[in-house]
Amino acid sequence: MNRTTAKILREKLNAVFAEHGMDDYEINVGKETVDDVSVTFKIEIREQGAGSQEERDLEIYAKLYNLDTTKIATVQGDKYSLVGFNTRARKQPFIIQKLGVGDKASKYKITENQAKRFFSNEQPTA
Repeated sequence: MNRTTAKILREKLNAVFAEHGMDDYEINVGKETVDDVSVTFKIEIREQGAGSQEERDLEIYAKLYNLDTTKIATVQGDKYSLVGFNTRARKQPFIIQKLGVGDKASKYKITENQAKRFFSNEQPTA
């Protein structure tokens, strides 16, 4: 078994799940582990409309850090929104997404200090 074959199998699995999906659930075929003769996929099933773990964690940590998740930050002319929190990332736990670009490549990791600077609930003093 090789990674190319695993990629083809993943696409077939996604097609099968899309065609025969379960109502009220989202199914995602995730990372694979490949050895000489087999491949193992991580399959995630969650309720329709439920956010990812990073999105759910952001709700908790945004309150802890006093951040506004609805705020839009402008950095060098580009607009960014706070979209997630990675509990396992020590240096850059916050995840922002560049608005106006829908692909996954538009997500970036930032530090706690950057998140506070751009998305703080506190009003700046004059």
